[in-house]
Amino acid sequence: MLGSRRRLLSIFGVLAVLVVFGVGDAFAAATGKIMGTVTDKSNGEPVIGASVMVVGTDRGAMTDFDGKYVIPQMEPGEYTLRITSIEYVTVEVTNVEVKADITTEVSQKVESKTTELDKVITVKGKQDQLKIYETSNQQTITKETIEHAPVTTVDELLNQVSGVVSNTQGEVFIRGGRAGEVSYIVDGVPLNDPLGGLGQAGAQLSLVSGSIQELQVIKDGFDPEYGDALSGIVKITTQTGSKDNTRINIQYQTDDFGNKELNKYSRNNDYIRIALSGPDPFLKNKIFPALGLKFLEDKELTYYFYGEVDKSDGIFQYSSYDTPATRRPTGFFNLFGIEIPERLQNKYYYMANLKFRPRQNLKFVLSYKNQQTKNTVFDRDRWEYRYSSSTAPVYESNWNSLSLEISQVVTKDMTYEAVFSYSESGISQKPGDPDHPGRGIDPSGIPLDYEWEDFQDNNKNGIYDPPEPLVNLFPDTVSFGTDFTGPAYTFGEWNEEQNIQGASNDTLSDFRFNDNPYIDSYEGEPFIDLNGNGVWDQGDFLQDINGNGILDGYRISHINVSDPEPYLDGDSVIGEPFTDLNGNRIYDPGIDGFVRSADTTINQDYNHNGRHDGPDNTPPILWTLGVPYEDRNGNGIFDVPNYRYDYGEPFTDLNGNGKYDLGGNDNFLSPLSFDEAALWHYHNTKMLRGEIKVFRQFGSHELKGGVAIYRRDFVYQEIEKPYIQYTGRPDGGPFPDRGAFRDMFAYQPWGGTVYFRDKMEYGSMIASLGLRWDFFIQDMDDLIDVARNDDLGSGVILGDRQKFSPRIGFSYPISDKAKVHFNYGHFYQLPSLTNMYARNTTAVDADKVIGNYNLDYKKTVQYSFGVKYAMSEYYSIDVSGYFKDEFDKINRALVTRDDLNRVQYQNSDYGRSRGFELTVDKRGGGYINGQLSYTYAYAFGKASEASHEWGTPLELSREPLSEHALDHDVRHSLKSSIQVYIPSTVKPRLFGISIPNGWSLMLETFIESGRPFTPDRSYPNVSTVVGEDIQANSMRKPSVLLFDVKFTKDFNLVGLDLSYILQVENIFDNHNVDNVDPKTGRPDTKQNQSGVIKGGTEYDKNPYNWNYGRQIRMGLELNL
Repeated sequence: MLGSRRRLLSIFGVLAVLVVFGVGDAFAAATGKIMGTVTDKSNGEPVIGASVMVVGTDRGAMTDFDGKYVIPQMEPGEYTLRITSIEYVTVEVTNVEVKADITTEVSQKVESKTTELDKVITVKGKQDQLKIYETSNQQTITKETIEHAPVTTVDELLNQVSGVVSNTQGEVFIRGGRAGEVSYIVDGVPLNDPLGGLGQAGAQLSLVSGSIQELQVIKDGFDPEYGDALSGIVKITTQTGSKDNTRINIQYQTDDFGNKELNKYSRNNDYIRIALSGPDPFLKNKIFPALGLKFLEDKELTYYFYGEVDKSDGIFQYSSYDTPATRRPTGFFNLFGIEIPERLQNKYYYMANLKFRPRQNLKFVLSYKNQQTKNTVFDRDRWEYRYSSSTAPVYESNWNSLSLEISQVVTKDMTYEAVFSYSESGISQKPGDPDHPGRGIDPSGIPLDYEWEDFQDNNKNGIYDPPEPLVNLFPDTVSFGTDFTGPAYTFGEWNEEQNIQGASNDTLSDFRFNDNPYIDSYEGEPFIDLNGNGVWDQGDFLQDINGNGILDGYRISHINVSDPEPYLDGDSVIGEPFTDLNGNRIYDPGIDGFVRSADTTINQDYNHNGRHDGPDNTPPILWTLGVPYEDRNGNGIFDVPNYRYDYGEPFTDLNGNGKYDLGGNDNFLSPLSFDEAALWHYHNTKMLRGEIKVFRQFGSHELKGGVAIYRRDFVYQEIEKPYIQYTGRPDGGPFPDRGAFRDMFAYQPWGGTVYFRDKMEYGSMIASLGLRWDFFIQDMDDLIDVARNDDLGSGVILGDRQKFSPRIGFSYPISDKAKVHFNYGHFYQLPSLTNMYARNTTAVDADKVIGNYNLDYKKTVQYSFGVKYAMSEYYSIDVSGYFKDEFDKINRALVTRDDLNRVQYQNSDYGRSRGFELTVDKRGGGYINGQLSYTYAYAFGKASEASHEWGTPLELSREPLSEHALDHDVRHSLKSSIQVYIPSTVKPRLFGISIPNGWSLMLETFIESGRPFTPDRSYPNVSTVVGEDIQANSMRKPSVLLFDVKFTKDFNLVGLDLSYILQVENIFDNHNVDNVDPKTGRPDTKQNQSGVIKGGTEYDKNPYNWNYGRQIRMGLELNL
């Protein structure tokens, strides 16, 4: 292992030196570049030596002998260029928009001077619709667009990009790839959780418009700088402070309008954000001068602070479906000693950026980010917790990132950038603690199954009733057995205790007692008559495991409890009346009076059988006409108990829903219950990473090279069914005696990359040629012990693996209004580390899929092409097509090692996707802008995701060999985003009538065809062949239609700049289906009786089978 690591790191070092010292200029990863040509307007000749400066900065360049200039390393934003020359009129070009990783071309014609007077011509920069320097298909969303869009998270932004599909679990799919194949990068720091699982979806960091400067989505042909991704790159650049002005932004939104009718669509959502930015107010002007230091006197030091709190009860809320009897109380979050009420979903995010420019060509950015989430889980798989929200799983995450970015323009042809970062993410999930709302229970807080206590609910009231206390006055002589009860035989509680001293642990010993170790078996023992009924009440029989004479509440089983609610079965015989002369409430022949008479006014023998019929309700119950009975269901006839609940029979409503609950499978959990898995999970990942990028320009060659190296330190801990005692092999994890299934591992692997790219110009053609080398190193010594302990065999253990990936792209303008583009590339990504290191540690006669530490990189080969046409200065149309083939995807497979069969993860799956995208874009030139896109695509493969469930050899042999549509296969999608924006600086008129200004209205439309599902054999009209499985994903769910809108209106109040915000999601409240039952094809029922679909039960009508409904939010924004 040591030799392998040294060899690989030596190669890395040599390549790093070659790349760093051998390449050069373009633009840094979080910056863009301005370039163009200045020519004489009269003759088209290049203007030599003209000065092109960025107004408000010291950045600029001089034109060369061809009239060309380059201004590298510009931060994303909008700028004004000033072009000056001694012989020409000064020109200012406004609205020059710079985007990260993109070259902005600004070419300008200038007029010769005719007088000595200084004259400045101002022109508005034209939109570069073609973007001829782009060889990939990408979309950039700016801060201004985000501010007016009806979105709050990155995922919602991505939904409006053509070729992007997402689901309600927060997973994002780009052009048919699997979930987890998208790389998220924020300010140069990768965010993806390498352990996948609970941390994979949603990229962890849901940044919102308040902190984003720019968001870039690259769907194909991404630069060799980007790796560990198969489908796409989502790159986020956050804001930094202005060196000229201090700015304060405060925004608050809510959907709680204080009225039940107005809150019909409320999610109990409150959102607040605060941003503060500007030049340094203390160090430069106060603290350093007071110390006699002038270090910052002529330097640029700015800051940007941002914080947000987002609290909600989610799209669907427990409070909408539970009852007052089962409602979960609210927990609290302590913030600097202040108790803040929690919701079901709570997110806290804050960040700080400090930017320092000691010189105009040198920049340092120190950035810290932190996001915390704390959610009580309520989703499709947790619908069973409807009446047990206090025990629903609690999910928490904490993500931190600290990074330092250093960038410098060394010469006009050379730039470098270095990013050093430390990031840490921790994720946990625990069963909910009903005694501490919003908190979780560790495995040690759940009793083991052999410690469980139970009772026999004799009176069907749903609670344990202890026997009335007895006084042990008389000697204990004889036991009459367990079947004798009542005041004549003074038995106390019932006890079943495991006889651990016997030959078999299944042997049970039975006895009864009343708070003492002796058996009271003779009549006459005094008792305390608590309820005053004159007889001794034996209470409920108790399974008292620890023998302390009481029912210990914490020992009651709460695992997967979905029992029928207690009810009184049938009617109860009251019995004929009598005169109770001895007052014992029992008819005693010869002592008590019983009148038999033809006079109905005094007769007590109602059925005229010549004897007293008492209240005998011991099955089989015998009742004769005339004997009084309790008509429990009010139907007027005597009902003999039939061992099932009939409507009208009294029952104990444990969950308070006013209905009798049958319990059993496919039903809600009883209050205070946990699901069968009762999953406890924790994982933590730390990463140290350094990256250096160098850029150099050699004539028409724009070279870029870089190296990156990282070290991860991660811990993974998971316990399933913690109420079962763990008896498997030691795994070194916490709670070593708990869990039917345990998965515990910790490793510190290394990885890195070296990449190179040459973007060259040959006439009008732009060609980008790149190569990337990735490597991964793991410690073989640690894995040898794991292989031995987990029965994984004695085969070869790979210490490292490496891949080379070529990237090629072309862009060719076929005219001044059109270009064609093509790219081809190989892309690699490591599997989730849980697929590599999952342990073979179980305590029951069952198995889980075992990790495979020899898994190789997953691979995608993609090529795409397209044509982009600028219909005018403001309108463009882009037609693109793509082909993707995916190899070495992860799935389970049966392997045999050392004569042992194991189900293990393997690089065994394949997939492919094809697609066509049409996008029409309108930017600038009027008050209306927007985008309309249509996508036709399909995604095929053997499996939509890797199966994590163990399978028998027979089950594995029946897994599909042919391809089928994947779960995220969306054939048709139509998306549009239309904005009407009238700034406060204009005075618009419509049909000659003045209309208000200072407002924006954006409407987003989302239409997609139905996604596939696999029908059950019982599905109506499905033809099946004996021995053959139904084709996977052979049917389609209904299509989806959504309209979201956001309206803002600016106004001024007492000198403050304010904005009113109205945002409505799913404005028409369409009930879009998200999931259907395979037996019925419907979201509201699972009931299929011989091919006839019946109405569904309440449990069938899981609200998460539908997408989100309407939500209305209003808010205010303050800008200072």
